[in-house]
Amino acid sequence: MLTGPNFESDYVELRTTQYGGRSLFAARDIPAGTRVHSSPGPFAHVIYKDYRREVCAQCFAYAASDSVPVKAVQSRVWSIKCNPEGLQASAAWFCSEDCKKTWEKDETGPLQLQLDAALTKALVASRRKGSKSTNTPSFGSADDLTQDAIDQAWKNSWTHFLHVQNNELANVREGQHILSAHLRIYAFLCNALPRYLLQYTPTTVREVLARDTGNAFGIWDGDRRDEMLGWGIWISASYFNHSCSPNIRKVRQGRTLHFETGRAVSAGEELCISYVDTDQPVEQRQKDLESSWFFRCGCSRCNTESRA
Repeated sequence: MLTGPNFESDYVELRTTQYGGRSLFAARDIPAGTRVHSSPGPFAHVIYKDYRREVCAQCFAYAASDSVPVKAVQSRVWSIKCNPEGLQASAAWFCSEDCKKTWEKDETGPLQLQLDAALTKALVASRRKGSKSTNTPSFGSADDLTQDAIDQAWKNSWTHFLHVQNNELANVREGQHILSAHLRIYAFLCNALPRYLLQYTPTTVREVLARDTGNAFGIWDGDRRDEMLGWGIWISASYFNHSCSPNIRKVRQGRTLHFETGRAVSAGEELCISYVDTDQPVEQRQKDLESSWFFRCGCSRCNTESRA
């Protein structure tokens, strides 16, 4: 029996592939342009620090995007800010008051901001010349949090997340420095996080780091894909396999990834997206897939172009 997220769609089924892995297949004939699946907000994500004033913390709208009217964002950064008292080292920025209110209602948003403040303080301390401090940084309004709130933030998604493919061995084999880097991250977090979060650190850090490579999606500035603003792991979306002739295209609207058919699809056909730029020659596509997703593509297009 297959385990994984429940796909509330009449169009898709999670099945075992002929290669032994899992993938999504068409449960029925599907016309072109049909939305077959939507994956809500990411389980884990990061917006790169240089972009955090330009990217809405809730919907990921990019202030410097061509789609945003210049009159709406004169300085090309968002002006609505959440910066709770005691967390001067961290702030979240928003494109609208509605996005800010939505973000504040979700317990994980404020928790993330407090964690970011703690980690920023620890990072600054670690960079001071000769600093050997192991003190845990102040955590602002941590007294307002409860163990139940923290547990609930993980409960709904953690089990499903663990069903996502673990790429730890393949990733470390690709670059042996990665293991030492991951261990340094773990050591840093053990020093930086407040004690009541340390019980989650060993398992959580390793499981996330083992799955981000090969499962994460880039958070881009828009259709032009000129700038990658960060990345996120959308659990159900990670079950779409790759093809260099994909029949599914993905579109991000706010925090949600939508998947639509790019052509008519027959019942039983595997539903595939593209992990790489399909305009590249076959040699470059194979190189990119092997280095970042740890497999060599055997789709019909690659086989045809490799023989040419």
